[in-house]
Amino acid sequence: MTAANARPRRVHKARDRLLLRWHRWLGLGALVFLLLAAFSGSLLVYKQALIKQLITPRADLPADYGVAQMALQLDAIAERIKGDNSGYLIKAPNTEEPYWALTRDADRSVQLLALDSLQTYEENLWLLQALSFFRHLHTELFAGVVGEAVLFASGVLGLFLAISGVILWWPTKRSFRWRWVFPRQIKLSYLMHYHRHAGTLVTPVLLIILLTGSIMLWQKLTKPLLVPPPSSQLPQPIPAAASATAGQLLLQAQQQVADGWPTYIRLPAPGMAAMSVRYRLPDEWHPNGRTSVKIELPSGLVTLSARADQVDWPQRLINQNYPLHSGYGMHPFYRLLILVGGITLFWLSLTGGWSFLRRHH
Repeated sequence: MTAANARPRRVHKARDRLLLRWHRWLGLGALVFLLLAAFSGSLLVYKQALIKQLITPRADLPADYGVAQMALQLDAIAERIKGDNSGYLIKAPNTEEPYWALTRDADRSVQLLALDSLQTYEENLWLLQALSFFRHLHTELFAGVVGEAVLFASGVLGLFLAISGVILWWPTKRSFRWRWVFPRQIKLSYLMHYHRHAGTLVTPVLLIILLTGSIMLWQKLTKPLLVPPPSSQLPQPIPAAASATAGQLLLQAQQQVADGWPTYIRLPAPGMAAMSVRYRLPDEWHPNGRTSVKIELPSGLVTLSARADQVDWPQRLINQNYPLHSGYGMHPFYRLLILVGGITLFWLSLTGGWSFLRRHH
């Protein structure tokens, strides 16, 4: 080998060593947070199925159930909670979740109400508490804005780790064996093999999870600094809105999004003299929709957001972050891929961290 050929190879190896050093130390910095996010996120992928099996096994949305019936039941719910000083986030029934879900702002407690009687489901309520715990762990680490910022930084580092891991694996691609991805017996001496090959195989899914999660966290962190999304105010207010019931206001809002299905409803509460309704449009990926109607009280002024199917393509792409990240509202096979991605991210964090400890001790 000539000196001219040897020099590029030495430079290439030096770059690989530098990249490997960055991969190890940045991975160590994000290790705990990626472990927590991957573990909690994996448990939440099939949240709806778990609730269906353990809490609401006989719940089903009647074929003739519509917004008119929803409005009548919303009046009953509003009457039920009117004495509570806390606000509520109310999720309307749908085919995948055929029950009312009430989340109390003050303590984040959740109630599920049966469609036929509006009685509270009482069985296996520990599951709701566990899901609420893992949701807040997954989205903010129970630390509010600070937790969101830490998770955002960890997500960005995760993107770097995924890409750099493939670059480091590439020279050894011929050594790929399925036994490194699905080992029959786990041996500590082979942890790096499991780490490299499993990570590379699932990289496309990991990139989707990490990128969409980071974008959503960035949106939350920068929301106070951004220009509000486009909306329009109707020229004519709703007459006698101040004396209208919650159900009547829902029907008024429905007229503005006639082809939408109500998802989240906010009733007027102390400090918020307005009612808002969020809608999912036909064929919309986002399970909760991105179109909303807000009715100011007592004026009755109606503000309508831009319809999710009429915004420009960059906004449409951003609107898909949540379903792409969570798998909610998507094809069952895609949701399974998200679960596999979450489990793999946990496995990569575990094997990477353990290998680092073994190397330095």
